[in-house]
Amino acid sequence: MHIPRYWAQARLRHETGQRHGATVQRWGWSDSSPQEAEAHARQRAQEALNALLAAPAASNLDAGFERMEWRGEYGLDGATPIREEVLERRGDTVLTRNSYGAHCLNTEQVAIADMDFPEPRRSPRFPLLSSLLLAAALGWLATQPQAVNALMLAGIVATALIGLYWLSKLRQWQHARTARARAVPPLQAALERVHTLASQHPDWSLRLYQTPKGLRVIVTHATFGPGSPEVQILFNALAVDPLYAMLCDKQQCFRARVTGKPWRMGLSGLSSQDRQWPLQPRHLPSRTAWCRDYDRKAAQFAACHFIEQLGPGASCPQAQAFVQWHDQACNARTALPLA
Repeated sequence: MHIPRYWAQARLRHETGQRHGATVQRWGWSDSSPQEAEAHARQRAQEALNALLAAPAASNLDAGFERMEWRGEYGLDGATPIREEVLERRGDTVLTRNSYGAHCLNTEQVAIADMDFPEPRRSPRFPLLSSLLLAAALGWLATQPQAVNALMLAGIVATALIGLYWLSKLRQWQHARTARARAVPPLQAALERVHTLASQHPDWSLRLYQTPKGLRVIVTHATFGPGSPEVQILFNALAVDPLYAMLCDKQQCFRARVTGKPWRMGLSGLSSQDRQWPLQPRHLPSRTAWCRDYDRKAAQFAACHFIEQLGPGASCPQAQAFVQWHDQACNARTALPLA
């Protein structure tokens, strides 16, 4: 895990003609100073420009080569680290502000699994329209003379087709009602997964929290890297979102949002100019004002609520320190509304 404090951008252009040229843009970063970040950006930009000019054709460049390095905010391409505003560091844990303004704890040692409840499926509705059509067709047939003619035959066929369609929709509706009545509530199903994992690994210590749309599990008896077999067992047993698992692997860290999402607290999000990090100086006042309002509002909400401790309850020092910071930042021990 690497989350630098300072960032800079460098753009270099080599003119190859009156209206032609080669331009590259690269990020640079540093944990020491803005000047070192600028020097790193210029170095990476120069290396990219040299590679571009040395290639006989675009096909000779590396498959992942980008002239303009716009992507990489979350370090998914491996070319850059996580690019977020660093708010605080405590040992190996880093508190950052993400792209929509919320605070996130980042750790490469304490395993965290976030479980999101599945989105409820839209249930089929009672086939009211086809019922009305069928009733109208049957009523029309009842008024027709008993003699069979072409119109009568067409009406019978149309009524039969409407009836088959109505019967199919009715069965779907009845099946959905039965399935919904038998379905285990999402919270109960998620809790059962966690308790099953705890029973299968009685030597593990797990802290369980409820989030606005799911559960969070923090492993506290030992430290594990994102690629460890224990983490794979954890993620598979809890059916963790594949995107979250992929982020952990790519970033080589675990992340936990510890303050509410703005829209859940009645706030508008950061503007497109103010959310980009590093920030251009002219946008600093507006971002500072937004963050001040956000932080004040976030203190009135909880990012998760502590439910219970599973397992022996032992905590290694790193996990204990992380949990203390996490619970305080999340307002996990309060009755504040979740956001």
